Amino acid sequence: MKSKNKKNYWGSYILGIVACLGLSFYCYTKFIALKYPNYFGLLFSLLFLAVALLIFYFLISIKTYTVINNKLIVASFGKEQKSYNIKEIISWTEVQVKGKHDRYEIFTLYTRTGEKIKISSRKYDNYFEIKNELTKNKERNLKLEELSQNKTGLVICFILITISILCFIGAYNSLQTKNLDDKTISVFGDKTSSIQYINRKHDYVLIKLESYPDLDFRIQGNELKATFVEELMNEIKTGDSLFLGIDKTEYRTKLIKADSLSFPDNYFFSDVISVESLQSKKNDYLKLSEVNAIRSDDKYWDSGLFGVFGLLLTISGVYGIKTSLTKMNNEQ
Repeated sequence: MKSKNKKNYWGSYILGIVACLGLSFYCYTKFIALKYPNYFGLLFSLLFLAVALLIFYFLISIKTYTVINNKLIVASFGKEQKSYNIKEIISWTEVQVKGKHDRYEIFTLYTRTGEKIKISSRKYDNYFEIKNELTKNKERNLKLEELSQNKTGLVICFILITISILCFIGAYNSLQTKNLDDKTISVFGDKTSSIQYINRKHDYVLIKLESYPDLDFRIQGNELKATFVEELMNEIKTGDSLFLGIDKTEYRTKLIKADSLSFPDNYFFSDVISVESLQSKKNDYLKLSEVNAIRSDDKYWDSGLFGVFGLLLTISGVYGIKTSLTKMNNEQ
């Protein structure tokens, strides 16, 4: 007898891969567009990419089980990984798992050497046939089954608490967002060679300067919200003079090149500079005070959302741990 893969077993894997790749690309575009100073976007982009690769590995390494001559042979990538004498199997357990759209079973075989072999009905058409063959005259360990479910619950609760800690860290980081001031930016003047409003998923104003033709000066994110865009686009023409305020670090690394570029800037932002303030001889189009007001509102909203979400996860995790431990103590 040989296990038969379900025709659509790969569906959930493909959905997982597509979802993780989509999230990875989304985080990467957020990182590129908004340039987070702590590079969370890039970190999560790489994390989702790693998860997508892991799911792909699980997809192509699905195991094949063969029962022949009183032996269970486990194969992967078309090669035999291990074989077990069925007499080595001393007990088994089965749990029902609730998926998003269906329910499925997983049964686990326990050998004399302490090894565990798990087989899922989600992957194999002849799951029950395999289970009946391998569990014939074997004891079902109900106590271990209950204990295993409680341990799984504990793991899930600890994961929830870990995520809640990350949420609290996110809330703390949001509150640490500092206001911009004259000490953090460098202001310089130059003539424009072009100015455009780029209408994309993340809109921005692109300014090109005569003295720095290879650099893109962008007004984006919170700075764009604080900008008098209509007046800027109507009043400033090619050849007009503007005074731009940019981060001092970018001024030293990209304009006067007194310092070397950081690793992310060298590979992702070598020709992009964020504009923090903007004015002409007659008007102010982007003020630090307006940017700071928006940044201040955002940091409290972000901190509040992270905090509430983290608190809910913490309560759920602690309650789940308490419930699982109580059940385990009652069983002893």
